[in-house]
Amino acid sequence: MKNQLSLLLLITFLCSYKISAQQSNWRDAPLKKDANYFNILKSNEQRISAAKRSSNKVSKKQIKQFNRWKNFWKDRILPDGSFVSATHNYNELKKENKRHARLRKKQSTSWSIVGPLTPPKSSIGFYPGMGRVNTVAFKGTDTNTMYVGTPGGGVWKTTDGGKNWAAKGDNFPNLGVSHIVIHPTDSKILYLATGDYDGGQNRSVGVFKSVDSGENWNATGLSFSLNQNNIISKLLIDPNNPNTIFATTKNSIKRSTDGGTNWTDVFTENFSSFNDIQYKTGSSTIIYATTKYGSLYISRNNGATWSVASKPSSSRLDIAQTTNDPNLILSLDSSGIVRKSTDEGKTWTTVSTISGYSAQGGYNMTLAISPLDKNLILAGGVEGWRSKNGGTSWEKYLDGYWETGNPYFYVHSDHHDMMFVPGTNTAFSVNDGGIFKGDASSDTKWADLSSGLAITQYYNVSGTPKDQGKLILGAQDNDIAIYDGSNGFKGENPGSDGVEGLWDYSDSNIAWSCSQQGGMNRTLDGFKTAATRVSTPSGAPFVWELEIHPTDPKTIFGGFGDIYKSTDRGNNWINLNSSAGTIEFISIAPSNANIIYVSGQSGVVRKTTNGGTTWTSITLPQRGNVKSIEVHPTNPSEVYIAYSGYSVNKVFRSTNGGTSWTNITGALPNIPTHKIIYRTGSSDGELFLATDLGVYYRTNSKGDWVRLGSGLPNVIVHDIEIHYATNKLRAATYGRGVWEASISSSALGTEDNKLPKTAISLFPNPTNSKNINIKLNKLTGKTNILIYNIIGSVVKDLTIENTEKNINLSGFSNGIYLVKITNNNKSITKKLIVK
Repeated sequence: MKNQLSLLLLITFLCSYKISAQQSNWRDAPLKKDANYFNILKSNEQRISAAKRSSNKVSKKQIKQFNRWKNFWKDRILPDGSFVSATHNYNELKKENKRHARLRKKQSTSWSIVGPLTPPKSSIGFYPGMGRVNTVAFKGTDTNTMYVGTPGGGVWKTTDGGKNWAAKGDNFPNLGVSHIVIHPTDSKILYLATGDYDGGQNRSVGVFKSVDSGENWNATGLSFSLNQNNIISKLLIDPNNPNTIFATTKNSIKRSTDGGTNWTDVFTENFSSFNDIQYKTGSSTIIYATTKYGSLYISRNNGATWSVASKPSSSRLDIAQTTNDPNLILSLDSSGIVRKSTDEGKTWTTVSTISGYSAQGGYNMTLAISPLDKNLILAGGVEGWRSKNGGTSWEKYLDGYWETGNPYFYVHSDHHDMMFVPGTNTAFSVNDGGIFKGDASSDTKWADLSSGLAITQYYNVSGTPKDQGKLILGAQDNDIAIYDGSNGFKGENPGSDGVEGLWDYSDSNIAWSCSQQGGMNRTLDGFKTAATRVSTPSGAPFVWELEIHPTDPKTIFGGFGDIYKSTDRGNNWINLNSSAGTIEFISIAPSNANIIYVSGQSGVVRKTTNGGTTWTSITLPQRGNVKSIEVHPTNPSEVYIAYSGYSVNKVFRSTNGGTSWTNITGALPNIPTHKIIYRTGSSDGELFLATDLGVYYRTNSKGDWVRLGSGLPNVIVHDIEIHYATNKLRAATYGRGVWEASISSSALGTEDNKLPKTAISLFPNPTNSKNINIKLNKLTGKTNILIYNIIGSVVKDLTIENTEKNINLSGFSNGIYLVKITNNNKSITKKLIVK
């Protein structure tokens, strides 16, 4: 009886330990039944607070990883903090595809990629990469044909060794890929594990299969139902019977014996989070599997049954083998401890601990041994490490922060997989910057093969009205990119998440490039030299807001612990004390900059009508995070709000400054929204909306939302912006770079009710004196004249009844303006140049 009680207590302790470990692992926590975002934050904030007191790189990376995760998931929860199933968006996408198949297609616009298509240039050693890659697959020694899988940009293929890449599978239910494997005898057959095992930002919807070399993909029998939150780490094909495939998931090892049609659980253990799975070198029956909690399992009958071989660690365990010594297993855990076993994992000897190693809680870790030399080993964490003596000692070999004078060379940080080409010392690393290749036995610089992989995960796109070719782009873990048309992309804010950008619309030499949690640099020479750091207030969220005054470009507003204002381009800041708390969004009325709306991450919206002297609360139509606010260009009482998360109602309109609201969600799918904008000059209430399923478009006459254009991959869109001079809408996607589409009247099918081109004349145009004469030709009755700059801010809005009007634009900056004339429900817009 005493022994039974002791055994029961031991089992209870082990289960409690595993549950506790799972709750503290914030990446895996959303997979847990009844997981709650707010509870996860609470249980992890204390641990992160301890890291904040340290200034070393490891602590800073840990803080960034947690806050990046926190920022991503806060927009993808229900109001009570609970998580929806990973298949929710999949089902919403299928419904949307059916709905749009029934719609009459009147718009002809299509999306085209802006970029980047090559890694941004840099004046320092560690340049921004293309984006995060989780896995690489090739068959045997043929590295001309390869596939890579990304966490948000889908699967990509090369047939020339990485010189050129092409996207495959843009219509996936999500574009997250954790692993890819190729059939050993028929290279046309591939299997793909959906999701993002390492980062946890895309949960899995199952395994997909291609039978035509990746051109088309279809779901296999392994799919997860609505009530399941799951993830797949690795796939494994039986080399002797390729119809047998294994998949390691959250709680089980699954097997198919019919090429993926049917799957069964061959081993289940809750709270394990299975990780690696490999055949023992030279064996067709012995398989090893590991977990995120340090256990090694073994099967001796080709995966039919499993048992615990050992538990060498308590953290994520990766293993590596080599044909140079079939009995050797090396393991690596999240603490950087390297162990060796020669008896199929029964016992382990600690070889070494890699000094300075960081896996960021298991986010980035991998291990590989040369097939020619068991003493040549690569270990990936934040950095890439090399041992030439079997793991006894290590050197930082692939340096993600390399600069001239440091040993070895640059390869982007945060390694997710490393793999040797069979029979060679040539190896690949896939990491947060892309894919790199080199000879691990030499000290020769590795090649970056990422050019052509348009997979950058962007938070923001910011253009300047004076030059359609200039953009500031903020990327996950790949800094700020400055796009300058034919000159390509240039890196800024090195070593950061680039999150925000802003141009002075009166002078394109002045701009701000921003990093996570309030970091801000400013250029006064159009980024000809590196932008310089500007001090900012505290309290900014990970991705934060920076807005510019609509008529005074020296004045900017920042979203920190509250909304702050600077009248000298960021040198000094004044707290406007909105009491909204940490700022989610700032919206300044284009026609009256004294009217400002802000939303706080606490779920409140506040409004000022006197430039921030006093604030009032807005009564919202429902609970949740107001992700975006848009004020009508000429009527500051007309306001639009869009919610993130998974409330059924997504978008509301108020015509009385927020006193009451009308639901205009219509047929929008129940998915997170990120940015809503109203097109200045629209006579039909044109709205554009960035969502987790692309960009949507609405007009008053259409009365509902439709997907904008064709050609955009099924990808998250975090930010959108109109470039008025060219009638282009730009979109910052989270996994496929920046895209643009024409929103001209002809492209959108909204050409009705136009005045003839001869209806008005502007003189002089260009104007040097800032005085213009507007002459109306053969128009009678009341005529509205709307003049706005090309960031959409209204500078004049007046109604006349005569046929001629002189207008003075003194006090407004030089540049291009748009003059819209509306008469008898018909309108025309012309450009005006003020010098």
